[in-house]
Amino acid sequence: MKKYKATDPEMIQAQEDLAKLSNLSNRVISNDKDLLDELMTIQGKLCEISAIKANFMQRYEDILDEQARIETQLCVFQHEMLHSFELVFRYYKTKKKGFK
Repeated sequence: MKKYKATDPEMIQAQEDLAKLSNLSNRVISNDKDLLDELMTIQGKLCEISAIKANFMQRYEDILDEQARIETQLCVFQHEMLHSFELVFRYYKTKKKGFK
C-alpha cells in the first residue's frame, strides 16, 4: 500500500475536497431565495454529472471503435502472412528442394 505524504497531489486534493465538504454544513435554507439557490446547485451538479458520463461514454465508444479497427487490421495482416507462407511453401514444393 502506498504511503502518502502531505505534499502528494492526492493528499492536497483530498484536503481541498474535505474543506469544501465542511463548508457545506454551514449553509441553512431560511427563505425562498436560499431554497432556489440550493435547487440551482443541485441542478448544476446533475448537469456536471451528465457531462462527465457523456464524455466517458464517448471515449468508451471511441475505444471500442479503435479496438474493432485494430482487430480487423490484425486479421488482414494474418491473412496476408498466411498467403505469403503458402506461396513460399508452393515455391519450395515445386522446386523440390524441400525445407531444411
